[in-house]
Amino acid sequence: MFCIFLLLATALSFPVTIYEPTITGTAVCSSANALAKNLIVTVSNDRPLKGDNVSTVFDFDLDAPITGGTAFYAASFNGFPYSSQAPLCDETAKSGDPCPLAAGHHHQVSTNTNTLTGKFVVKITWKDLAGAEILCAEVTTKTT
Repeated sequence: MFCIFLLLATALSFPVTIYEPTITGTAVCSSANALAKNLIVTVSNDRPLKGDNVSTVFDFDLDAPITGGTAFYAASFNGFPYSSQAPLCDETAKSGDPCPLAAGHHHQVSTNTNTLTGKFVVKITWKDLAGAEILCAEVTTKTT
């Protein structure tokens, strides 16, 4: 009995760390029929401090030009959802790749300053004028 008490007392004397799984980074969610091929999405810092710059990079190939469409954003900040949409050409112009998006390789970099504290998840979906999916990506960051 004393051995069990000693083991319990020893175990309780160590600091307890609560494991909290946190998934950060990027994921490609494009369908097999998406118009953007070979999509690679990277984020410069998935655990930024408040005030840090964070760059998101999209690398992809197009078989045909894209003349327009819509960028859809489904975001969640600390579990609170938000969604918006914008003209695709306005969004791609911000990264220096204005419409029409030519056939071939594209390297788009978008840099923003982190003003949030908490977990931020954004799903980005681009569709062309006919509603066909161009690409889909999810970026998750967490400020600690």
